[in-house]
Amino acid sequence: MKLLVDAMLGRLARFLRIFGYDTIYANDLIDYFKINPVPDEKLIEYAQKNNRIIITKDYPLSKGLRNKSLYLKGEGVYNYLYQLKRRLGLSFDFKIERARCSNCNSPLKKIKDKSLIKNIVLKDTFNHYNEFFQCSNLDCKKIYWKGTHIEDIENKLEKKFNI
Repeated sequence: MKLLVDAMLGRLARFLRIFGYDTIYANDLIDYFKINPVPDEKLIEYAQKNNRIIITKDYPLSKGLRNKSLYLKGEGVYNYLYQLKRRLGLSFDFKIERARCSNCNSPLKKIKDKSLIKNIVLKDTFNHYNEFFQCSNLDCKKIYWKGTHIEDIENKLEKKFNI
């Protein structure tokens, strides 16, 4: 499932990427369209062309692509994730192997020899964790690991979803 998340939902876009969903954030399209902000009709055009479901809190935008959009109600990223789970059947079981870069949406690749990133991550992080992944986008190359931030997200999801 491929998603396009509206500009007011940047945190949600990052969470969806962490859980492995191919998610374009509306602000990622500023350079593509050379317009800031990207107007609704351009988001609809992009979603149709690339077979993406629009996730938004903008009711008129959601009606612009009625069968391929989801209007979110309320506030808070965990509330939004709950709605996506109920309405689209999304699963939020974290597996770092399927996670995407939270910055650029590119796939991650496993770092086979962690000594290659010794000077990139903090010393404590390097010493405490053995499994690292890196963004495959050569312009990004962000490093990832399953740290306590992921455990915190999983705990909050467990409370919210009662699983």
